[in-house]
Amino acid sequence: MNVIDDEMLEGQIPEFKEDGNAPVVEKPQEVVPEQHNESMIGKKLSINPGSHELSDETVNDIKNLGGNVKLGDNLYEVAEAREGWIMIDKSILKEREIYYPEDWQFKVRPATVEAIRNWSAIDDQNVNSVDDTFNDILKSCLAIQTSRGPIPCFNVRSWDRFFFLNLIREYTFVQGEHKMEYEDECPNCDNPIKFTLNSSKLMYELPDPEIMKYFDRTTQTWNIDPEEFDVNWPEPITLYLPTLEKDAAIKAWLINRIQNKKKVDNVFIKFLVWMAPKISKDETIANRQIREYEMKYKSWDTEMFSFMNDVITNISVTPLTKLTTSCPVCGEEVTSDIQFPNGIRDLFAISGGHKKFGKK
Repeated sequence: MNVIDDEMLEGQIPEFKEDGNAPVVEKPQEVVPEQHNESMIGKKLSINPGSHELSDETVNDIKNLGGNVKLGDNLYEVAEAREGWIMIDKSILKEREIYYPEDWQFKVRPATVEAIRNWSAIDDQNVNSVDDTFNDILKSCLAIQTSRGPIPCFNVRSWDRFFFLNLIREYTFVQGEHKMEYEDECPNCDNPIKFTLNSSKLMYELPDPEIMKYFDRTTQTWNIDPEEFDVNWPEPITLYLPTLEKDAAIKAWLINRIQNKKKVDNVFIKFLVWMAPKISKDETIANRQIREYEMKYKSWDTEMFSFMNDVITNISVTPLTKLTTSCPVCGEEVTSDIQFPNGIRDLFAISGGHKKFGKK
């Protein structure tokens, strides 16, 4: 599974001077804005080696972007703004914001034509096809910036994948030209209610407040001492949040096991995603890591297994397959099962202004 890495940003961010200050464009060339229809998404802005002057290619790129670069501008931010990236306020995650370090910043941009083309080929009856296509959209349209620099977008928590996918969708169709709507009845007054699928309407089952004292936001770990709960175990346990990156590594490991006709313990997989801080993309190293976690898992006696099962159940954030809204008639908050009238493919389907060809 490919993820965004630092190499993809190479050349977009100018090198920093030894004193830690951002570089200054010392001799900016005057740029005359021009109209240009060519998409600049994915273009890199660069400086000439050994200086802080804009390269000729970069000057031409900026002309095509139709903008000006001033003394001291951050070229990376200039490029991002023109490619449609916007900063996301983490507060929209609501209670789930705590499951991300405080210095993380999320950015999204509209889905590209290429991403939508790939989406149109999705096989919504094939779980792997849906999984891979979801990740492809995130890879091209979601970015994470930290105080240490950018990190792969697949570090988002597993339960937030559909949330960010919908956020990208809303930004792609910002004029509301492609709403996902359906009607249901209000259970209180029997009046029809219109439900609209969007990120703010998604529902989650969260851990109870009384156990949140065992979660450390700084380390992003759960730290629990079994002895506090009368379980005989020699050491405290540390559990790590599930991420899309870990999910992909475990998926690759599972496929390899199945292809080689090796037994898979599905119960162990439930615990593995919490036990491992990270799983290597290297197949040999991943096999060794997972074998070590499996040995630890098998060392649990009945009491410890039962306790760990309770822990995982209670600390999990579970996305619900429901939407919530308020009834316009009686004012009560109501829920309905998420529906995809034309299948999940319709999430990024584009309806043009032309007449429809056929009924499919």
